[in-house]
Amino acid sequence: MSSMRRLLVIAAAAAGACVLVLSAAGAAGPVNLGSYFFGPKLVRAEIVMSDGGVHDYLVDRGKIRSSGGGSISMLEKDGTVVNIAVASNADIRYKGVPVLLSRLRRGMTATTIREGTGPATTVVATP
Repeated sequence: MSSMRRLLVIAAAAAGACVLVLSAAGAAGPVNLGSYFFGPKLVRAEIVMSDGGVHDYLVDRGKIRSSGGGSISMLEKDGTVVNIAVASNADIRYKGVPVLLSRLRRGMTATTIREGTGPATTVVATP
């Protein structure tokens, strides 16, 4: 499964789980939960899925402080600085276009996805 497809599956699963929780509680939640939870307010998330085994995905979003040498350093909105290793075969995109990690610059916003303590397999950056 491609990294982008995996991200969409993760977002859909998280949104579906939230709908079930909100429905059971009788709460009226946001109309588009995927956009709500994975939109611009996202700082970090942990998503656990059962897909032929248990998979623990970590999603981080922040302003790039530095990138290159196989890692990315980001300042998240809550003030946390994270340093994340990036897999050599990671799907790295800037404005939807595949790029090398070295093309990402300080100040860009990036979202990384990794499984457990492994390196990020997906990096999506915007200006």
